[in-house]
Amino acid sequence: MNRLRGTARVRALFLLSRAHVLEFVREPGVVFWAFGFPILLSWALGLAFLSPHPVRAVFLVEPSDSAAVRARLPDSALVSLRAAKGTEVLRLLRRGEASGQILLKDGSLVLRADTTSQEGATARILVERATLAAAPPVRLEPPAATAGGYADFLFPGMLALGLLNGCAWGIGFGLMDLRLRKLLRLFAATPLPRLDILLSVAFARAVTLPVESLLLWGFGALVFGVSIHGSVATFLLCAASSVAAFAGIAFLAASRAEQSQAAYGIINALTIPMTICSGVFFAWTRFPHWLHPVVGALPLTLAVDALRAVSSEGAGLVQVLPRIAGLWAWGLVCGALGLRWFRWR
Repeated sequence: MNRLRGTARVRALFLLSRAHVLEFVREPGVVFWAFGFPILLSWALGLAFLSPHPVRAVFLVEPSDSAAVRARLPDSALVSLRAAKGTEVLRLLRRGEASGQILLKDGSLVLRADTTSQEGATARILVERATLAAAPPVRLEPPAATAGGYADFLFPGMLALGLLNGCAWGIGFGLMDLRLRKLLRLFAATPLPRLDILLSVAFARAVTLPVESLLLWGFGALVFGVSIHGSVATFLLCAASSVAAFAGIAFLAASRAEQSQAAYGIINALTIPMTICSGVFFAWTRFPHWLHPVVGALPLTLAVDALRAVSSEGAGLVQVLPRIAGLWAWGLVCGALGLRWFRWR
């Protein structure tokens, strides 16, 4: 067998390397995930964590006591007062959006804060410093509710993310894979209605998704003590609405892809940006305010907020109904478009 030598070998190596480079750059999806996605990911995380956020302790006051409390504890660069009452107080405290509550009792200010936490201890110092010259001094009481741990924040988000990935990969990529292997057109040639062929893929995921979700939530409950403070029925309704939204989006994503590279790119483009932006691992309110209308309308954001509101805050059906309606709107619109544009070949 003759082997290339000298300049011929170098030229052959150069031409082969050049062919691989051209093959790489001629695939837009590959170029995006290699160069564009790391930049977008860095930009998104930079917006969330590097944007300036004022550090202030937020305290809740009864609307009727607001004026009297503000007279002794005015708003400043470090302290902010927010009027709230009833269940709104519990919701804000459980979500960690307030450091404590300040009441007016018998002419004295009463601070309700969890001083066993770092944030609560800091809040106590700020209040005592701001009212140092006041008489009588501020009294301390245990809070009506405390912010949940990070596990209470994380697991509803992880549950919603699992439902998204299950639908995107199980339904969306599953249908794309059937098309790429020329099986969809074979199924379409049978007497079975085409809608039933699509629904069979969705029903297959409907069998496995509850098991996956139950295992995840059971792990959180056993290891980290995660629990559902609200109605279990409402929590399950939020989960089912999330599946409906993600399934509709998966049908739309799977409607046109004809190449394996496009299939992987579509699924990654569907799941990864929402994983970053929708509040699974950190509050999406950390993003700049001009992004809030967009991020807040994403289906994964609606699912995470609904599940988290019921499990961590004890919200009822009325409180989460707008998010449930938004999820069903995503599912019905995307599902209808996906069925209309679906390609069987």
